[in-house]
Amino acid sequence: MDQAKMLRRLVEERQKNENGPKIIAITSGKGGVGKTTLATNLAVALNNKGKSILLDADEQQSAFKWANQREDIKCIAVHSNLLEKLEELDNQYEYILIDVAGRDSTIFREALLVSDTLVVPTQPSLLDLDVLSYMQEKVKIAKQTNENLDAYIAINRASVRTKELNDAIEFVKEFDEFKLLNTVLFERKQFRDAILESKSVTEMSSSKAKDEMNQLIIELI
Repeated sequence: MDQAKMLRRLVEERQKNENGPKIIAITSGKGGVGKTTLATNLAVALNNKGKSILLDADEQQSAFKWANQREDIKCIAVHSNLLEKLEELDNQYEYILIDVAGRDSTIFREALLVSDTLVVPTQPSLLDLDVLSYMQEKVKIAKQTNENLDAYIAINRASVRTKELNDAIEFVKEFDEFKLLNTVLFERKQFRDAILESKSVTEMSSSKAKDEMNQLIIELI
């Protein structure tokens, strides 16, 4: 079966099957915004909520390397043929989390077309916010097929509340294809420490980072 037919069938089946897995994709159009940090933290949260799997579709495979240091997080590296992999996994899991690079590629477009939820983390700087126009266009195209796609922007790695952050929040609100998550994740050492220890910040001692991540998880799932 060719990719177009497989995609149409998969989208149609997901629209009909309310009991299928919830698919969440995390992507960004720019590196260094904390995409994989967010993905690994969500992977732990979803694993605690139900049977889940993390698909690392980013060429750097950072999430896959992180998950390999744990015994409880199921993770598969996906370099191509995302649709075929999703068909294999259908009805085996309650949650499927996809970490995918935001550059325009087949695997990126497929992720948008089959996901229930899309999360785009961004730092509040002008250089990072600039790519949101590109992301909005890709989401708009995806919604022509996947009309139930919920797309969110998460402000990540923010400095302490500054005019830059406030301006970023107002700027993001102009993108009507996205909903802005209320929780802001600030630049904190605990996020880096958690990655190095193959953990989520929610598994570490009490901290502002832990509180922020827990609040964002509540918003998303």
